[in-house]
Amino acid sequence: MPQSWALLVLLLGTAPVTMSQQLGLVDTLVASGASKFASFIQSDPDVLQLYTSGQFGTIFAPSDSVITNVTVLSRALNPLQQRQAAFQAAKGETDLEQASEPLTGAILETAMGSPLLDGGNQRVIVDTRPINATGPTRRWHSPLPTRRAPASLLRITSGLGSNTNVIKGDIPFQGGIIHITDSYFTLPESLSSTSSATGQSTFSRMLATSNMTQTLESTHSITAFLPSDAAFFARNSTLPASTLLANHVVLGNVKYLPDLQNGVSLTTQRGERLAITVRGGQYYVNGARITKANLILDNGVAHVVDKIITPSPPSPSAASDNSAHLGKIFAMVAALVTFAWI
Repeated sequence: MPQSWALLVLLLGTAPVTMSQQLGLVDTLVASGASKFASFIQSDPDVLQLYTSGQFGTIFAPSDSVITNVTVLSRALNPLQQRQAAFQAAKGETDLEQASEPLTGAILETAMGSPLLDGGNQRVIVDTRPINATGPTRRWHSPLPTRRAPASLLRITSGLGSNTNVIKGDIPFQGGIIHITDSYFTLPESLSSTSSATGQSTFSRMLATSNMTQTLESTHSITAFLPSDAAFFARNSTLPASTLLANHVVLGNVKYLPDLQNGVSLTTQRGERLAITVRGGQYYVNGARITKANLILDNGVAHVVDKIITPSPPSPSAASDNSAHLGKIFAMVAALVTFAWI
């Protein structure tokens, strides 16, 4: 063999693994200890096509070691399982370093669509805060049973504010990155189900008695601040339930915890203001501290607070802007009426 060819063979033999030499998704899942999840997505042609489409390059796959009593599926997944499968894939390629960089956490868009998010997909939230900055939810829900997992490399919050931990990450495959987790993400639920399941029973009862449940749960893109039961006990509010609830809901504006930067101002359902303050890593809404964050909802997100919130009236500039806007509308209507009579 000529020396040049021998040198080429030697170089090829010692070259690092390239994209073309990486394993495919299913083979990489099996090799990484997530063969049950590989079977899960392979059982449905539509789900497998979604995973191999190249649109979703970050896969969160539960480990075989933390999933028990799983029957290998031999037919297509049902709609709930299809949603769960889509919820485990996120757009783009996000490695552990990228996800951990923002001090306020990161927002990852998944493959699970949501008609109540104005055409957008559901999100999961990387929570980079110390573990004592937020509390666990009361009820943890998963379509598959799990057991205790190893230490967390990354903590991710989903429905009900449940935490899923990455226990092995940055595993490359042809098309993206796999992170092995200790559970499935928890699917988002409605505002009433979430408030009840996470222990905000007073807010849940108030929602039911005010006849606002259907209105708030069918509204697109909301942010809700849920006073804890202790908050209601500490302050016996005399406001009507509908008014109190409206003081704690922002419509048409989903604000996950990373969006709640210091100085951000939100407008409640009643048109009043909520001011966000961040001090010492703690988040406050008009003085009420967020104690549980990122309870992902069907139509937005909820955060639990330790006080009943008293909103501030609209700022004079906002009020004058609204008046000017209404003045323009009335002028246009008057002009149209005049034109109709000519």
